[in-house]
Amino acid sequence: MQEYLPELGEALEKNFALYKDLCAETVRWQMQGVQFVCYGDPLFPAQCYRMADPPLTLSYRGSPCWMIERSISIVGSREPSADSLKWMEQELALFLEKQMPLVISGGARGVDQKAHSLALRKSSPTAVVLPSGLGEIYPSSLQEWITPVLDQGGCFLSEYDPQQMMHKRLFHHRNRLIAALGCATLLVEARRRSGTLITAHQAAELSRPVWVVPGHPLDPHFLGGLDLLLDGAQMVRDAQDLSTLFHSELMTENFKTAGIVGISSEPH
Repeated sequence: MQEYLPELGEALEKNFALYKDLCAETVRWQMQGVQFVCYGDPLFPAQCYRMADPPLTLSYRGSPCWMIERSISIVGSREPSADSLKWMEQELALFLEKQMPLVISGGARGVDQKAHSLALRKSSPTAVVLPSGLGEIYPSSLQEWITPVLDQGGCFLSEYDPQQMMHKRLFHHRNRLIAALGCATLLVEARRRSGTLITAHQAAELSRPVWVVPGHPLDPHFLGGLDLLLDGAQMVRDAQDLSTLFHSELMTENFKTAGIVGISSEPH
């Protein structure tokens, strides 16, 4: 065995150097306000343990607000109709004002950013789940949101290396985290075969309730949501419906096992 000892020593030395580099990199990001939580840590989201492929490490700036059980994930089109934006301004805003939940979304333009902005206006915490690393925030316009989000007890959250740039394939991968973190997912508007619809199916796979704002069947912007309603999702007409469903979910002794039976895991 002695002839292999030099090689073993070189391997250990190399691994130790990599470990030192990793530690130095972690400290560097921590000095910039980025924190890390690993699988098994007390602050690791309990909801993620039920995922088929949970993240091993999460990085975040702000508060670990995902520990709040009063949470709702909100998803929808990047180019929502005027009616959808009006509904959010009236009904979703009223729900947030009364219930003060943690609002979870992906920071994209359209429904995501509208949900985050309403949360900030109504003094609710909000979590922005990124398709990139915290050092490469995408979209870049979210840089302006960092201070108000953090000041209100929210966070920017990522499962990627802080230097990871946005990539198309990361959007759907990121969406499963949005689906997992909310006690329910509200879908405001979605076409068929959209990323929003995939998020709804990911929520259903995790036995998370899916709530849908309905639309006219001749409007293709709403066909994905109408398909979900046909599959067993629950319809939300207004703030009262949303509050009723939200309270019902919170009253469930173990909301992790509550969900909508019958939603196919495959998008239409």
